[in-house]
Amino acid sequence: MATDLEFGVFDWIDVHEGQSTAQTYDDRIALARRADAGDFTRFHVAEHHGATLGLAPSPALILAALARETSRIKLVPMTFVVPLYDPLRLVQEIAMLDHLSRGRVELGIGKGSAPHEAKFFGFTPEDMASRYEAFVPAIFEALETGVFNSPVSGERIDLVVTAGREFTQWYPSAKPPSIIKAAEHGQNTIFGFAFYSPPVPVIREHRDLFFETRARVDHDGTHPRFGVLRHIFVADTDEQAFEIADSAFTAHYANFVWLWEKLGMQQPPKPDLRELVANRLAFVGSPASVAEQAGSLIEDTGVNYLAGAFGWGDLAADASLKSIDLFDREVIPAIRARLG
Repeated sequence: MATDLEFGVFDWIDVHEGQSTAQTYDDRIALARRADAGDFTRFHVAEHHGATLGLAPSPALILAALARETSRIKLVPMTFVVPLYDPLRLVQEIAMLDHLSRGRVELGIGKGSAPHEAKFFGFTPEDMASRYEAFVPAIFEALETGVFNSPVSGERIDLVVTAGREFTQWYPSAKPPSIIKAAEHGQNTIFGFAFYSPPVPVIREHRDLFFETRARVDHDGTHPRFGVLRHIFVADTDEQAFEIADSAFTAHYANFVWLWEKLGMQQPPKPDLRELVANRLAFVGSPASVAEQAGSLIEDTGVNYLAGAFGWGDLAADASLKSIDLFDREVIPAIRARLG
């Protein structure tokens, strides 16, 4: 298991109160550079609109910046909310990003999980589903062949900027039926969304179903990824880690629910961070503590991918950089030793 285990970075790029958006982008670029130098295979960026949770409404733009500041790590929009795009424009933006990164792009795609964000664009949930089903085949065909058969106009368009290759796909979801569908389509997945993730037995059950399904449909020798996402903060001691992370998590949770509350859609109250850690829904503490938290979850669930959120809320840039550095230098080797 240890030899097949990979680590990635996930980022919502949420608002840091009292700090400029430009500075927040600079901080995340620095985080990506550190991940690129370490034992991380991917950097994922979320797409959100009109919400303090996400300062990357165009994942392609921030990933284009990361492409020029990194050299090895794969860049993964997580996800492109496909129904919100003109499909021809999206194909060309993906192709541009792939060239700028010299082939390091993997594609997270989805229908969108926030109906109120779709409404900003004038779409209903039914619109989103139908547009997704119509657009996705045309997008991937065009990326591979350079020919776009428009599902909107019916036109056949020979593209000048195209990728000319097949892309590894990701489809994250908190809905168990979607996980099996992702496996049937040969897609990797992240199951659940950080502290809203399903409990360990549910993760294990769907991990097993995912790999059983992928084994039936795969014929190309790929190594599918079934992952989980967790907020992570590592400091020299448990006390230091919780002192810093508690405040940052309060700020992050406020961003998480800001739009929902603005629209009068109340969310559950902010969970207690120590309780989340006890339930292995977040990893906070010294390197030894975090290695125990993460290692036990990986053992009990059988996942082969862990995406960590290292920048969130009002964490200072130097604290996030120290956290990812400790995780890379001390936590990952400890987890690999434990599993291997």
